[in-house]
Amino acid sequence: MAEIHAPVIAADINDDGKIEMVTTDSHGNVAAWTAEGEEIWEVHLKSLIPQRPTVGDVNGDGHTDVVVPTVSGNIYVLSGKDGSKIQPFPYRTHGRIMSPVLLLDMSKHGDNAKGLTLATTSFDGYLYLIEGSSGCADVVDIGETSYTMVLADNVDGGDDLDLIVTTMNGNVFCFSTQSPHHPLKEWRSSNQGRNNAAYQYNREGIYVKHGSRTFRDEEGKNFWIEFEIVDKYRVPYGKQAPYNVTVTLLVPGNYQGDRRIVVSGVYHQPGKQRMMLPTVPVRTTGTVVVEMIDKNGLYFSDEFSLTFHMHYYKLLKWLLLLPMLGMFGVLVILRPQEGAPLPSFSRNID
Repeated sequence: MAEIHAPVIAADINDDGKIEMVTTDSHGNVAAWTAEGEEIWEVHLKSLIPQRPTVGDVNGDGHTDVVVPTVSGNIYVLSGKDGSKIQPFPYRTHGRIMSPVLLLDMSKHGDNAKGLTLATTSFDGYLYLIEGSSGCADVVDIGETSYTMVLADNVDGGDDLDLIVTTMNGNVFCFSTQSPHHPLKEWRSSNQGRNNAAYQYNREGIYVKHGSRTFRDEEGKNFWIEFEIVDKYRVPYGKQAPYNVTVTLLVPGNYQGDRRIVVSGVYHQPGKQRMMLPTVPVRTTGTVVVEMIDKNGLYFSDEFSLTFHMHYYKLLKWLLLLPMLGMFGVLVILRPQEGAPLPSFSRNID
């Protein structure tokens, strides 16, 4: 291969339950390798490839695809099985593409997903949203260029998914979509933590359930979190168990104990799971990080924030008020009866 500008990615691209590696170079070569270094396939795209590919089922046919951006402005979608080009791609923009292509599910509530949407910026000043099944695109004129990947997250705390775009002019754009938010739809960093280039929603990952990730204040000695392990796309090659799950409670303000509390477990089936964590005895904030590593060593994570004992003053209010109410009740119950003589402390018994 020629000069390699983009990072090498590791993912299961041919759905055989094993990890393959995909490399690209400055001459436009894309090659897939086994973990033992044997070449699976190689294609030539006739353009410098500046950034790593991304992996997902683009056209919704149930097979994994590899999405490759190029300096010529073309976006190629290759079959993960043999490297053949998936129609109707390549999609041509009118400028260089210098960032990895974001994959996301843009289906609305109640709609059946028909593949993924490709989101990327080009040096022609547009943000492209390309439908994977048809190749049709919506464009947004931002009038600026970008070297960074479009990211996806729930920025405003609503129910929808937002897209974040940064530009060479120093601007940050946030675009709202009509796609409902789900933790596995998020793409919060280019490598998703540890060089994870595959789309996670309806594929493989771990996420904290809505009832547990809601921002709240915890009291008492312990609290529960509920999370779900997802592993759906490898059929008939089985699951990628065992799943090593580690839950870490980060509390930098815990001056009376450990600032890093770790609880771990091993699960052999995907699905909903629960884990109990201890609370801390001080008034502070914390972050819960849920991490999972499957049998191939692929890393997945989710996190949320919460507080501890922030509303303790509400208990103090009742501690002060209840004794006063009790004394008032005693005085009312034991008040002197009508017509009863007043008590006397005189020694004159006459």
